[in-house]
Amino acid sequence: MKNIANLFLLSLLVVCFGACEMDNYDAPDAAVIGQVYDHNGKPLQTALGQGNMKIRIKEISYANGDPNIVVTEQNLNMMMDGSFKNTRLFKGTYEMWPFETCGYPCEEEQMKVVELKSGKTAEVDFTITPYLTLEWVDAPYQDADGFLWASFKFTRNAKEGYDMPDVEKAQMIIGTTVSCAADGRYTDNTVAITNIQEGDVIKLKSKAKIEFDQKLFVRISANCKDKYQKSCYTDVKTIDAKGFGR
Repeated sequence: MKNIANLFLLSLLVVCFGACEMDNYDAPDAAVIGQVYDHNGKPLQTALGQGNMKIRIKEISYANGDPNIVVTEQNLNMMMDGSFKNTRLFKGTYEMWPFETCGYPCEEEQMKVVELKSGKTAEVDFTITPYLTLEWVDAPYQDADGFLWASFKFTRNAKEGYDMPDVEKAQMIIGTTVSCAADGRYTDNTVAITNIQEGDVIKLKSKAKIEFDQKLFVRISANCKDKYQKSCYTDVKTIDAKGFGR
């Protein structure tokens, strides 16, 4: 019985040692940062995370040319100003490209091969042509009854070789934090827009009057009838709103 117990302990040590050997990899310490620009060279306004667009990344050095090895693609989160950052990647050679954007397809023309090195930060920028460019006309303001108003206009952007999709809807997004996540008390439903409104001033109003004194974060979004129906955005404006009660 004692020999059996010793044999069991020895087997357990071998398994544990083998597991340690398999996990004996350097922690990921390569980093990549970058910026997505629009066709005019301005930072592309988008949404936090991956809901509105993402940067897709694939480590091509992992398979070392072996077609039988499957490499899973990853997605990098976006910041609202079109920047992105990841500091926990393994060193290696990667393909990177914008994916599911608010503009014309650009995966092939914008795909870049990037060498990430241990302890180093690589910088990679991309340019896309969004379907729409949104421009503030009247920054957010509050009327005498406590409602928020703002106005904007849009320009439809063309790209050679592609048809321009029709515009669909717009929305004034009102939030209480810097992320400008829509606050359901004040953010109204989307409104329909049409191509013939290009260049016209479009006014938008909050769903309700502001209840109490607070700083609000406001931006406008609009999208087209395309495959992904991702939104184009203005930058974020702030307003110190006055409360009018419920």
